[in-house]
Amino acid sequence: MSELTVEPGDVLSKGERTRRRLLELAIARFGDRGFRATSVSEIARAAGLSQAAVYAYFANKEELFVAAIDEDANTLIGESRAEVDGIPIDRLLPAYLVAFFARLDRHPLARRVLAGQEPEVIGRLLELPALQRWTALLEADLRLGQVEGTVRHDVDAHKLAAGVEALILSLLFATVQLGGLSNARHQTGVVEAFDALLRPPT
Repeated sequence: MSELTVEPGDVLSKGERTRRRLLELAIARFGDRGFRATSVSEIARAAGLSQAAVYAYFANKEELFVAAIDEDANTLIGESRAEVDGIPIDRLLPAYLVAFFARLDRHPLARRVLAGQEPEVIGRLLELPALQRWTALLEADLRLGQVEGTVRHDVDAHKLAAGVEALILSLLFATVQLGGLSNARHQTGVVEAFDALLRPPT
């Protein structure tokens, strides 16, 4: 698993470095064994800390788990966004789906959640800051498309971005739980449906 992303020029305090290390370990342990089978004490030991020290950063095991999911999702979204950069807006939904699915093997925690193996946190999934940031980026993409004339002007970009997020997440859940990308007919249908939704009238 790669190190958590650090922007160039970032100077991390000792506390920030410790928090990042805990998240790295939590992503790996929870991704491998899941929420129930992983203890805070084993993550603490791997970090060379006491269990009490972990609670200085995360109030409880669930908070650590959700923070780990958020960090893993944030990394997955960042990698996938770089992959789809420059793809026309009408092809963006299926491109994101392919990019996410192609990277899931490197993100076992995200895969566990999408596979339905962590039902306790599904309800909190839509509250993740990573998803909220991604929706804001989708909104910006849609607004740019409106300026460029490739997206209808009569749609609310803010609401549509939330809908696109929901569509991609739903398709990703289905894709992971079915064990692979949908068939060619479905892939073509997704592209056509998204294009029809966004295409300005001629």
